Amino acid sequence: MLKSKLIDIKKIFQAAQAFEMAWNKCLPDLKALFQVEQIRLYKCDAQHSELFALVLKDGRPREVRLPISTSSLVGYTAQSQIPFILKSIEAEEFEAIHPSLRFDRQYDQLVDFETRNVISMPIQHENELLGVLQLLNKQGGDFSREDEAFCRLIVSIMGQKMFEERSLPKGPYEYLVLQGALTREQLDDAVSRSARKGISTSRLLQLDFGVSPDDIGASLEIYYQTPFVRYQENPVSEHMLKGINRQYLLNNLWVPIHAKGERVVILLHNPHDSEKIEEIKRILNVKEYEFKVGLPEEILAFLGDRSQLLKSAGGSQGMADAYEAMREDEHEEEFDEYDDGDDLSEALADLEGVSDEGLELAQVEEEDISQESRQLAVRFVNKIIMHAHKTGASDIHIEPSRTGRPGVVRMRIDGTCMRVLTVPESIIKPVVSRIKILSNLNISERRLPQDGKARVRFKGRELELRVATLPTVHGESAVLRMLTSGKALPFEKLNLSDANAAQIERLMFKPHGIFLVVGPTGSGKTTTLHSILARINTPDKKIWTVEDPVEITQPGLQQVQVESAIGLDFPRIMRAFLRADPDVILVGEMRDLQTAQIGVEASLTGHMVFSTLHTNSAAETVTRLLDMGIESLNFSEALHGILAQRLVKTLCAQCREAYAPSDEEWAYLLSQYGAEFFPELGIERSTASIYRAKGCGRCGQTGYRGRIGIHELLVATPEVRKAIARKQPSEEVARMAIEQGMRTLYQDGIAKIFKGDIDILQLQKVTTSE
Repeated sequence: MLKSKLIDIKKIFQAAQAFEMAWNKCLPDLKALFQVEQIRLYKCDAQHSELFALVLKDGRPREVRLPISTSSLVGYTAQSQIPFILKSIEAEEFEAIHPSLRFDRQYDQLVDFETRNVISMPIQHENELLGVLQLLNKQGGDFSREDEAFCRLIVSIMGQKMFEERSLPKGPYEYLVLQGALTREQLDDAVSRSARKGISTSRLLQLDFGVSPDDIGASLEIYYQTPFVRYQENPVSEHMLKGINRQYLLNNLWVPIHAKGERVVILLHNPHDSEKIEEIKRILNVKEYEFKVGLPEEILAFLGDRSQLLKSAGGSQGMADAYEAMREDEHEEEFDEYDDGDDLSEALADLEGVSDEGLELAQVEEEDISQESRQLAVRFVNKIIMHAHKTGASDIHIEPSRTGRPGVVRMRIDGTCMRVLTVPESIIKPVVSRIKILSNLNISERRLPQDGKARVRFKGRELELRVATLPTVHGESAVLRMLTSGKALPFEKLNLSDANAAQIERLMFKPHGIFLVVGPTGSGKTTTLHSILARINTPDKKIWTVEDPVEITQPGLQQVQVESAIGLDFPRIMRAFLRADPDVILVGEMRDLQTAQIGVEASLTGHMVFSTLHTNSAAETVTRLLDMGIESLNFSEALHGILAQRLVKTLCAQCREAYAPSDEEWAYLLSQYGAEFFPELGIERSTASIYRAKGCGRCGQTGYRGRIGIHELLVATPEVRKAIARKQPSEEVARMAIEQGMRTLYQDGIAKIFKGDIDILQLQKVTTSE
């Protein structure tokens, strides 16, 4: 029995494309085989100084890191490279092994587990330490020497696979460098230009450096540990593609090339893309799959698009023709058709290589714009949308200027509007018209403001844009807000202070009540709320959300988008929610009395309600809702907490410069935080340091990169509830909350100045001091 199981496990590891796939497949069988409650795998880092393990906590991966030392059993197993069997984790048993050996309980605490006994086994291959395997809590007794012997065989199989993966090239084309087909500089150049130009790396390697497809395929085969398949002149049959959208396959670069019974052979360009593989399995839904790797241009050829194939290697002329054709394509992408001055050509160099490939936009004719202008406008709009997406811009501003002057495109990046390029005066109207077409607006109406939404697809990912056009004295201006659907940010990444994080974690699990997140537009309120929902999103909770628009999606949530044009507004959707058995309701914004009243009523009838408001501080939110007409007694009973927040530009971690604050800066920070509260920061004048912006290539010489949140959290204590019920002014509510532990936005910002996250200038830009 054990021998046959061992053979099966060895076959799984040998056949698997990657170690993780084999490990995940074998783990349930291993637990049953050893009759243990848990099996833990720690891997050795590249420096051989630490071991790390990924732990699922509340459905999310967390990392446990332990040094290779006597501070833990795992670390000592790696250090000594000796297996251990422990009948208990009592101190005496550990001291018998080594006087300073201890049992680290991080993993146990994360998964709410109590270790009783353990086998701890080093994983090695060819004298290289690769990790440690632990079997925990033998069911019905202690571990035996037979268990240890069998565990040795398992780790030898695992070690071989882990060693093979470590020995593989670090990239799909690295083998070409190892074989001397390319230099390192040539490969780096090809990969860089491929990303800029939107051309596959394999095609560039053939065109520029004469690398054969077979050599490229051999490199891919070694890296992916998957057979390589060449295109053989004929596309796949229509029968193979039955029921699958061909355009979807072209966009996602995979194709079924062979099928027999319940087994299908899939060709794709990245067999390590686990999400793509799961998606393929959902679409095809057969019993057996075999994945093989191909060149992107040849996968397109299998699907009938041979435009990216090079002519047969029979002569240099064919290669030269293909090379020239590619150069002509690049010429068009650089917009050399424009002849309107240096500003545009220089600005378009920033967008160089942003390809139209992969962006699907509706092609709608417009009678009053010439065919040439329409084509230029389509390409121009495609480019600016893709550039905004790639640079992380939140908004695109297209602004006309006075007659005879070019227009301007600006983008808001990390909260700051930056000029990206100038637009020839002749193209401004077609560009705005193109944007109107995408968002289903009236292109003939240029005198009134209009609002709409547009959806586009970029490399398989859907982007949503909220569009607003406004008439100005120089012509129509357009603003596009990027609403890319994304995943919830982990709660730990919200940059909350320890005190605020602990309080919010306590409040979010309340069975009913209201929790509000407030701040101006673009302050990250939706991100915060979805992070909270992700933390409480478990199968036993029914969570409904109503948003305008839905920006972040999560599995397990039922999300409804407001459609005012058909009467589907916030109040109507919320009333429907109350008939749909909710546990938790998220309301995108309490923008009117009716929505707020339904939210309060829902919270008082056994539901937890999360929502947002546009207010400047936590205390002001109370006044705003009471002024709306909310009944103060009901609101005071329902409220759990109000989190006010702002986003502040972060100092670039690469180049920020530490310095000792001057006496003037120290006195200012001390007074603004409050002398009575300052000791809680634990900062002494003699050792204090803060940071300033410097500038480097990584941050574009600005000194800042990204944004973080600053927060103030008002918790509805009994005293605060009484103040709300009595409709006391916001100043009094704020004073009371501060006495009971709330720290203002400015105080939270000062704490983050001393942490090195932000500087005084950026804090002052987003909030006000006293």
